[in-house]
Amino acid sequence: MIDMEPIRRQVSGESYAEALRRRKETEKAKGGAAAPPQPSDGGPVGDTIQVSEKAIMMGRIQKALAEIADVRAELVSEIKAKIEADEYHVPGEDIADRVILEALKEMKSFGR
Repeated sequence: MIDMEPIRRQVSGESYAEALRRRKETEKAKGGAAAPPQPSDGGPVGDTIQVSEKAIMMGRIQKALAEIADVRAELVSEIKAKIEADEYHVPGEDIADRVILEALKEMKSFGR
């Protein structure tokens, strides 16, 4: 089994202690914590939602992935430089093969 703890720590963005400290500062600036409204029947006030731990983790992972730098940026720069210097040439047969492969993939994805 993979140890997910290092990923959890990296993705969380803010430790519990930091969040608690920030909340206390906000409450202090407002003159103390305001009591939440209480309904007359003792039930919950307003709408509530529950988000599973899995959904929370997926959100954190998506955010972390969005922040990861494009690892191919160096390769793209290299190819751009070769194109500008007229040193990048691809044989026509390779281009034709790739076009055919992409067309076949597209046809397969449409179920044809």
